[in-house]
Amino acid sequence: MRPQGGEVNPRSPMKQQHGPFPGLETNPERPSLAPSSPLKVVVIGAGSTCFRLLKVLTEGHAKRIPVAVLGVADLRKDAPGFEYAVRCGIFATTDVKRLLRVEGLEAVLDLTGSREAGKKWMAALPPGVSWLDRRTVEALILPFVTRTVDPEASALTEPRLSPPTGDIQTILDSLPYRIMVVNPDKTIATVNRTFLRENGLDYDEVLGKQCYEVRYGLHAPCKEFGRPCYMEDLREKGEIISTYHEYQDEEGETRYDVITVSPIFDENGRIVQILEASRDVTDRILLQRKAQETSIFLNQIIQSTVDGIVVVDTKGRVLLFNPGMERLTGYRVEEIMEHGHLTSFYNIDVAKENMRKMRSEENGPLDKLNPTSMSITTKYGEEIPVTLSASIIRIDGKEVGSVGVFRDMREILKMRRDLEEAHLQLVQSEKIASVGRMAAGVAHEINNPLSGILIFAELLKETLEGDRQKIQDIQEIIDQTLRCKQIVSDLLEFSRQSIGKATSFSLNRLIEKCLDLLVNQAIFHDIEVVRDLDPDMPEMVGDMGQLQQVFTNLFLNAADAMDGKGRLEIQLRFDPTRSRFFIRVSDTGPGIPPEHRHKIFDIFFTTKPVGKGTGLGLSISQNIIKLHGGSITFRCPPGGGTTFIIELPLEYQEEEMDEPVFVGLNES
Repeated sequence: MRPQGGEVNPRSPMKQQHGPFPGLETNPERPSLAPSSPLKVVVIGAGSTCFRLLKVLTEGHAKRIPVAVLGVADLRKDAPGFEYAVRCGIFATTDVKRLLRVEGLEAVLDLTGSREAGKKWMAALPPGVSWLDRRTVEALILPFVTRTVDPEASALTEPRLSPPTGDIQTILDSLPYRIMVVNPDKTIATVNRTFLRENGLDYDEVLGKQCYEVRYGLHAPCKEFGRPCYMEDLREKGEIISTYHEYQDEEGETRYDVITVSPIFDENGRIVQILEASRDVTDRILLQRKAQETSIFLNQIIQSTVDGIVVVDTKGRVLLFNPGMERLTGYRVEEIMEHGHLTSFYNIDVAKENMRKMRSEENGPLDKLNPTSMSITTKYGEEIPVTLSASIIRIDGKEVGSVGVFRDMREILKMRRDLEEAHLQLVQSEKIASVGRMAAGVAHEINNPLSGILIFAELLKETLEGDRQKIQDIQEIIDQTLRCKQIVSDLLEFSRQSIGKATSFSLNRLIEKCLDLLVNQAIFHDIEVVRDLDPDMPEMVGDMGQLQQVFTNLFLNAADAMDGKGRLEIQLRFDPTRSRFFIRVSDTGPGIPPEHRHKIFDIFFTTKPVGKGTGLGLSISQNIIKLHGGSITFRCPPGGGTTFIIELPLEYQEEEMDEPVFVGLNES
């Protein structure tokens, strides 16, 4: 009765413990002629070939053939070999992976004839298990098994000294492998045509000769030359040997063979001959090594590149994560490979959009993503601007994953911002220089009529004694004229391209002098002034009057910003290693609004009401400090207030500019 379900457990009661093959009943009283350790195999593909093989092994000849079939697999349960295996109690299944996990497995007979399926199953093959395809089984194994079970077909075991004939020899000659059958005394019984062709020999040069002489050109057995003798090793172990052999050919080049050595038994289970099947795999080995070297080289490039490189499969699982990506994201490769995903650092919506672009030719080459600006998220939540270049990976036309190269743009963007800022400063400097030159010319022309207005206004005022209203009007004319003269004076100061009279003076005393002139004014009555000055500083060289104007302007601006109430702190330090002074002027006002910070040094820019400020104070101050070889910057803390930082050299040396007398001539 046929079992239900299509599978029979390898430990089924139908399998007896006395015989060497599973699923066969044996007579315990009959002495065993087979070797004590038969080759344990499984068969994939239960068609007619499998049926023939199982039939031979189960029809009373099993003890003469050292092969034990542990199981059979096929997707069709009605396959002849599948049904026959079930009837015989041999393990039968539709799951190939389960078949490959059978305990004690030594070899797999693949009778499907499918190369693609064979590659897939070979990848799941347990270590140490051999693989024979359908062509080999049909051409070599089945005829050998058939003749072994036929007592009259024993000619193969007899030594031959003439070109062999017969069905088996015809089969051997058709194989692409080099076949050599060796007698116990190491003489060659037979070879196939492939062996003769690849070695450039004839039958009379091979038959009856010593195997080591024909095979390797030696005058003594292999072991006397320190080489392994597969024939002797097999006779000792009685098991099939499959190995790689490296040797030097006649031209001294290294060659590689894959060799399989199998025993041939007589009816008493003794090894009477040994069959060696070999094939030159030098090209494959060299190709593998070249591929391995290339892989190592490419891996070194990937690992050493500064940019981040990531390879993912079609599900977004990370397959490669180089050190550049570790530095960029903060993730260790172990974290990403074991528990991470592309979405750990890459926005999934952006990823989908980029994949859509790569699959379309509308955005550039198919399967490619041109450099695209985006951002990634680090392990600590920081957004990093990057440029992504990507490509889809295909194998045999099928999409299997993608690779992305991420370039950190932080330094590049910073350089761009610095260049833009420098450009703006250059434009501003040119604008200021133009205004300064214009102001210098205009100021002199304006001063003369302003002086005339003042003189005549004073004279007119003297003639209006007793007319109070008209006197007030005249006084307003005088005040506004004086204001115009002050603006002209500031413009002249702004247009100066060098410092005035340079002297040596103490910055401490200069700042104290400025404060003494201001603290008694009404606007400073409710302001706490804190002086943090270093008394042991050297004197500096510069224009004391111009610098007094700078500090006075900063102190008055701070008082205006605090609306007459707050804290003004002045700190003065000297750095002897750099020979530079550092002055910090801090107030507790509301700070400079963000929208005004980029233009507070612009000429004529002011936030004061009309009539209260000219917009020249900070511009003039910046110009004076630059003429002294220093710099002025500011900071506005989040909590409010403003701090101006002035840096001045210990000693200023004005650079002399040599200009040619005539344009185009530069005489040395």
